[in-house]
Amino acid sequence: MDTTTHVVHRDWLARYRERGYFFPQAAMLTIAMGFALHLYRVIFGDDATLQHVLTPTTDMLLLIPMTYAAVTGIVGWRRMAFVNRAHRAVLTASIAYIAISVPLHLYVLLVLGDVSFYIHMAGPWFSYLLLCAVYPAFLVMLSRARYKG
Repeated sequence: MDTTTHVVHRDWLARYRERGYFFPQAAMLTIAMGFALHLYRVIFGDDATLQHVLTPTTDMLLLIPMTYAAVTGIVGWRRMAFVNRAHRAVLTASIAYIAISVPLHLYVLLVLGDVSFYIHMAGPWFSYLLLCAVYPAFLVMLSRARYKG
């Protein structure tokens, strides 16, 4: 008696969608890049950050995964399987934070043309807040992101 098994080959688009369009990875890359920029600011100060790290090129490079994460986060939000209310709140906040950051970064790059706006917009307390509370919470919850179906 011959037995055959049929291997199900899903197309790449179905696997891509099933994995949430790789939103968690793009969002964690974006947050990690922001973490590095804010950490540099805290350690070396505003002047050194503007001179060596925070440039229009850096901001443009940050904008790429940020835009991708914003779009895929919004598109995939309904399919996310949340563990509890805190997980839902922090993941939703991370998507909102990234999505709101995209137009801000576009405005600074294309209209203002001066990345020192970020340094003057908020004091060092903002970097400390992001480094100590916001970014760690985002990274932990993003690493736990799963999708239904």
